[in-house]
Amino acid sequence: MKKMRVLFYSLTGMILMLTGCKPEISQNHKPNLIVTYKIDGLKVTLKGNALDNDGTITDLFIDWGSSEISKLPNNNYADFEISHLYLLPISCNIKIIAIDNTGDTTFQIIPLVIDYKVTSLSSIKQSMFKTSDNEYLILTVNLHTYQELQQNEKFNLLADVIGLMDIDFVAFQECAQNKSTAITTGNIRQDNMALIVSNILKEKYKTEYNYVWNWAHYGWDVWEEGVAILSKYPVLNSEDRYISTGTSTSNITSRKAIYGSFQTSKGLINIISAHTHWRTSITDEEQNNQIKNIKAMATEKELLSPVITTFVCGDFNGNPTSDYPWSEGYNTMMRNNDYSDTFLEINQDANNKPAQSAYYSILGDLPGRIDYIFMKKNEAIKVVDSQIIFKSEVIGKISDHYGILTKVIFTK
Repeated sequence: MKKMRVLFYSLTGMILMLTGCKPEISQNHKPNLIVTYKIDGLKVTLKGNALDNDGTITDLFIDWGSSEISKLPNNNYADFEISHLYLLPISCNIKIIAIDNTGDTTFQIIPLVIDYKVTSLSSIKQSMFKTSDNEYLILTVNLHTYQELQQNEKFNLLADVIGLMDIDFVAFQECAQNKSTAITTGNIRQDNMALIVSNILKEKYKTEYNYVWNWAHYGWDVWEEGVAILSKYPVLNSEDRYISTGTSTSNITSRKAIYGSFQTSKGLINIISAHTHWRTSITDEEQNNQIKNIKAMATEKELLSPVITTFVCGDFNGNPTSDYPWSEGYNTMMRNNDYSDTFLEINQDANNKPAQSAYYSILGDLPGRIDYIFMKKNEAIKVVDSQIIFKSEVIGKISDHYGILTKVIFTK
């Protein structure tokens, strides 16, 4: 029997040799991998598929080239999409690796240069741009206390607008820093939003913007949430003070206003940045009293030295189109006819009822026009124009607030 088996194998081998045939050897095929990409500022999105013709894909990894690696869920290989947000601009190689059930791998490398989006000012009204040294630009915007996605990209967009338009004064609210971040100087921490914007302006536009900042209460128990003023002019005097009844940093109703006096070629200009609390009931007078305190602060500071005018800027959490008493805070600011609502001067139907969404400076559950640049009236100063600018259809969103930009001209 043994001899017969040997004879059979020998004959089989001879037949294969004579016919030129070779015994089939099973060979595994590597995974097929096709990936495309899309860049949106600092956000990169990969779309692709990984297939294995003679087995299954067991793992798919993405090395983003920034010390971060993603592993896709095991049911998305045939048609996957994944996005990654880089914190800062970077040049890198993204490597996608597909592994099959035998351990064979296929990889694809995508070299990318990732940078901020180019800031376009094409939707800013032409009348908003300066045409002479007699014109000044004032901006106010609530920065939303680090609650935004793609925060660094939004810092860059904000700095581009300030730098490209040569904005003279900027008032920030919800301008925050993390309570655990290291101190740089004074009470300013490394992630202070005013500091970051001023540093971008210095590096990118070679312009030194001075700023004053302080905080009033903790936001989300983590953020030292405050108000700030930036300007390319020297700060001669400044002060921050509580305008609220309460002063506890653990209470969100604790609110501050900050004042700065700035030397311009036209003379001294005072700026106040404030963030008042919202009215909580029909009988609640806290918001109204906070606005009274802001006006008193402005008057007090004007008595220190002769000033051309005072701009009171900020998020007042009150809509002029609301029914009384919810509109009382706005009316208190406008009472005695000593201040001008600079946006209303240009958009004279902005306070008409029903409220028009085109004039909202914030959306959300309680949309409305709640951000303002008030100017102490002076015959030598005229409001040229005013625009809501940080909307997606204008410049782009940097916050849940849309910001107000006003241009004035000194006529004398």
